[in-house]
Amino acid sequence: MHPTPFAPLVLLLIGGLADARTTVRLPPSACPAGEAIFRDAFEVSAIPNDPSHGTGGVFPGNVTRTVAVAQVGMRTYYLHLPTNYTPTQAWPLLFVFHGASGSAASAPAAAQAVRTDWSALADSQGFIVVSVVGNQIQGGWGASADGAEISAVQTDAFAAYNVEQSRVYLWGFSAGAHFGHGVALDNTDFFAAYGVSAGSLEQYACTDDGSYPPTCASLLAGIQRKIPVDIHLGNTDPLYTTYGAGNDPARFIAGGWVSAVDLHYTLFNGGHTYTPQHLAQIWNNLCPFALGP
Repeated sequence: MHPTPFAPLVLLLIGGLADARTTVRLPPSACPAGEAIFRDAFEVSAIPNDPSHGTGGVFPGNVTRTVAVAQVGMRTYYLHLPTNYTPTQAWPLLFVFHGASGSAASAPAAAQAVRTDWSALADSQGFIVVSVVGNQIQGGWGASADGAEISAVQTDAFAAYNVEQSRVYLWGFSAGAHFGHGVALDNTDFFAAYGVSAGSLEQYACTDDGSYPPTCASLLAGIQRKIPVDIHLGNTDPLYTTYGAGNDPARFIAGGWVSAVDLHYTLFNGGHTYTPQHLAQIWNNLCPFALGP
């Protein structure tokens, strides 16, 4: 049983390279928190360098920009530029996807709220936050325009700011996490790593019961690069107690991921939520990864 009837995800082509990429484990100096832990499964490599060379964007702090999206018109998105941002160097970037807000009219406020929740960490750890607004009528994700909007936002943000294109990450909450699974797993040559809070593979990306394709087993087994993923889930969240999201770590492992290497799973005491501490844990698990050739 699926509490939200999402349609299957169409592959989003949002600027990633077409060739297969590799996962690079970064040295501790790449993450200001100093929490990167080296493991034998990854070879320590030099930090990749693939700057977008974007200029002209306002910084630092909260920024609002608009982009033209085909068949939709002008759309607004929200950024946070860290306090020490300078366009003379390339910066990691985190896309954040809000949860369902209840209506399309309230979705922009939800997008700004998740930007706010990540801003302090972005300032201390040194990365750009980009918060996109979902197009779905209930203020969530899965509308046909979402892919085109994400693509337009990516193009605009990379042109306005100097982004380290080997270090682009994704995080989503609730409906944004369901959708985020699909986006990240269909774009493993674009995102270095991703995280989900209160999300489930079966709510958007795949199913086990055949209600819509692909199956989770076929989706995950078919992904060549096992993109690092962080899953945070509450033990009283209905997604865990009723809808089977607690089976997602086993699905990833069956698909070739390795626990505590490229799969981090935290089952916490709580419900359908996240905390600042969770966000810090998630960033610490995403930050050490980059895309290599």
